[in-house]
Amino acid sequence: MSLDAILRAISASGEDQVRQIEARASAQVDDILSNARREASQLRKQAFNEAVAPAAKERSRIIHRARLEALQITGNLRETLVDTALKQVVERLACLRAESAYADVFRRLVQETLAELGISSGEGGSACLEVDPRDRALLESILAEMKLHLPVQYNLDCWGGILARSEDGRVEVINILEARLERATPYLRRYLAALFEAKECQISTTVTPAYVP
Repeated sequence: MSLDAILRAISASGEDQVRQIEARASAQVDDILSNARREASQLRKQAFNEAVAPAAKERSRIIHRARLEALQITGNLRETLVDTALKQVVERLACLRAESAYADVFRRLVQETLAELGISSGEGGSACLEVDPRDRALLESILAEMKLHLPVQYNLDCWGGILARSEDGRVEVINILEARLERATPYLRRYLAALFEAKECQISTTVTPAYVP
């Protein structure tokens, strides 16, 4: 082989090695840049999450507090509505004697009271009755209809109703309107609260119709 051929072969071999070295270097550079971009992306995500996390926690805290305040306001409003409704019941019962329906109410109270003491129309049994003097005529009429002759004391001062004791004093039946309301109030409170809560749910879930010009 001539010297020129040897030199050309050496030169070609050297250029091939240079190309291989350049290719490997380029691949390494690409790997380094790709890794750097991934790390930079991860750092950006991490920095974003770290920056946003306190704001997200604060947002959650504000929403939670707002919900609690809304529940408290709603609960207070519901309690006010219940109190207002019960106040109206009190006012209505306090004036019931002046209404035409009172005669039937009083009659039922008398019949219930006597039934609890085991006394019925035209049959035996004894009890001491107490009523408001304003109900004297009503009671006398009812007892006459039932053909009963029972001792009565007209010494109560109440909205209406009757109080009765058995002959031996062991059984007492209090059927005056104030006592009936007092016994019913806890149940009325629960019923009214549930009723108003149901109304609130109905209002909150009602879809407002779209405006049609």
